[in-house]
Amino acid sequence: MNSAIRVLLVNLPHHERVQRRWVASYYAPNFLIPPLELMGLASYLRDVVGAEVALTDAIAEDLSVEDVVARHRDQAPSVVIALAGFRILNEDLAALGALRDQLGGAVSVIFGYLPTQAPEVVAQHPGVDFVVRGEPEHTIGGLIDALRTGAAPQSVDGLAFRGSDRVVLTPSRPRLEELDLLPYPDHDLVDLSLYNESFVPRPIGVVTTARGCPFACSFCVRAYGRKLACRSWQNIAQELMTLRRKGIRNVRFLDDTFTVERSRVVNLCRFVEAALPDLRWTCLTRLDRIDPELAQAMARAGCRRIYAGVESANEDRLEAWGKGITRAQIEAGVAAARNAGIEVSGFFIVGAPGETLEEATASADFAASLGLDWVIATRLQYWPGTRLTAGREGAIEFELDGAEPGLAPEQDASLYALEKRFYRRFYLRPGWAVRRLGRVARAPRDTVAGAIGLARYLAAPTPTRDFI
Repeated sequence: MNSAIRVLLVNLPHHERVQRRWVASYYAPNFLIPPLELMGLASYLRDVVGAEVALTDAIAEDLSVEDVVARHRDQAPSVVIALAGFRILNEDLAALGALRDQLGGAVSVIFGYLPTQAPEVVAQHPGVDFVVRGEPEHTIGGLIDALRTGAAPQSVDGLAFRGSDRVVLTPSRPRLEELDLLPYPDHDLVDLSLYNESFVPRPIGVVTTARGCPFACSFCVRAYGRKLACRSWQNIAQELMTLRRKGIRNVRFLDDTFTVERSRVVNLCRFVEAALPDLRWTCLTRLDRIDPELAQAMARAGCRRIYAGVESANEDRLEAWGKGITRAQIEAGVAAARNAGIEVSGFFIVGAPGETLEEATASADFAASLGLDWVIATRLQYWPGTRLTAGREGAIEFELDGAEPGLAPEQDASLYALEKRFYRRFYLRPGWAVRRLGRVARAPRDTVAGAIGLARYLAAPTPTRDFI
């Protein structure tokens, strides 16, 4: 491979501390995790494709476009690659175009969920040369090889780009199935001291053990679709060993549903308990995929927190959203985790059509009755490609210059009142604060940051964004 192919991967600058991931982007004043998708892609392009790579996280380092340009101008990158955010997509595309132009006309490439769902719209943006549809590794690797050899981009599957008179879509690329063949994301490419997960000691590492989620939640954006592709537990174990040798003792598993393959998790937990007894980790999963035996195995292997979608106390809502879970299953899953000593953080949705203040209050009370450690409440989002959006395309038109794509027209500022009511109802209970006094001593920095962030959010008369 010609070393002249120099690739710059950028977590794009933004005026707020946004967390970008394939499945979402959100403002997170209390935590910031390493940019896993960019780190994994960087390893692939360097180790498999043979490109020269650099990665800059402008969010973690609080860099502007001009700062990124000044850092990399002398390297003269041939390609600039970024992961797109969600409600900041238009800003991200403009930033990418500015980087490309100020770095001497490098080729600009964008990937992520929205570019995959709306490639013809995104490809028309002047700041974008190529849109990657679906998983990025093989498509971007093929594009770099085409740039190196002078081959036509039409020969690379999975792309969208502007042609002479229309946007060109090359054939779709099939999903990756052998994830064990991908190199591990390189945590040495970023400064790990800049990242944290709330009430988790630094440094933290991030790991994905599977792609896809087989469940049918109508509102959900999945990592590459419903088809599940899993890494073997042996491959995951080796990555954890690698991270531990780098001094990383705290890991966040970023799968959509970590425990969907129960036997794989059990085998991994047995290994970690024996070989990595000082490892601590958190994960995202479903409460009907947690049972007492599994929770105990996870706890013995170092699991300290799970994040799970509860969504609502209203079972009619859960059924309408295709959640496939009952209140009884939610209660059993939370009890199994908490009895094993694992914290539970629950996601809730407010702002469904017809939802009342009483319904939102009932969900907050349900969260309290469950004994949840934390809650995250967000408005119902409508994104292209989800079942929730099907049939509503006329009402929820996806445009780059839309003020806030992902929200239905009927979702007005009054929905923020439901969010704030939920947080007040849950967090301003004396019992909740008393139970967590010990964490103040163990993590004073996170405690103060979280309290300030929540207070600012609750005090704002008309917030412009969700609090997470």
